[in-house]
Amino acid sequence: MQIRNTQGRYGWVSIILHWGMALLLIGLFILGKYMITLDYYDPLYLRLPDLHRSIGVFTAMLLLVRFVWRQLNPVPQIVGSVLERNLALWIHRLFYLLLLGIVLSGYLTSTADGHALSVFGWFDIPAVLQGVDNLEDQAGAVHEYLTWSLVFFVLLHMGAALKHHYIDKDFSLKRMLGFAPKSGAS
Repeated sequence: MQIRNTQGRYGWVSIILHWGMALLLIGLFILGKYMITLDYYDPLYLRLPDLHRSIGVFTAMLLLVRFVWRQLNPVPQIVGSVLERNLALWIHRLFYLLLLGIVLSGYLTSTADGHALSVFGWFDIPAVLQGVDNLEDQAGAVHEYLTWSLVFFVLLHMGAALKHHYIDKDFSLKRMLGFAPKSGAS
């Protein structure tokens, strides 16, 4: 398999970025939902949010890498009707916007008290916005709303991939799994 994308196939870098980010985002979602159930006296009460924030920063860096990689590579042709192609294009763009909003709102939630955000103890990201009344709660609410919006669109994305695979019987899903024919035929 090739490193770079072609008009008919995804390269292994795009495939690894896609599935790696999918796993990270699922993990972050599960971790986020679990950590908010912990009470103050749980030994994981402070550790899990730190882990969630650090993995979130790592995921944000991968998002930037993925965005740059997407700009430097051709995107394989989207398969389907004009409506399906346009929806796919706009939903992919929406993924980037939602993820950016999730990252920014998570950052604002984490730094609302004026403390820097520590990333695995390796480096700190300073707080840039502080002194705003109720910032932690407001940014936290936006973070949760955007996260649930992302879940909705990911489920829609998965449904579309399965529809293309099982109903249309094209190679859309196989391309992202690395199994499309070399011709990239749909």
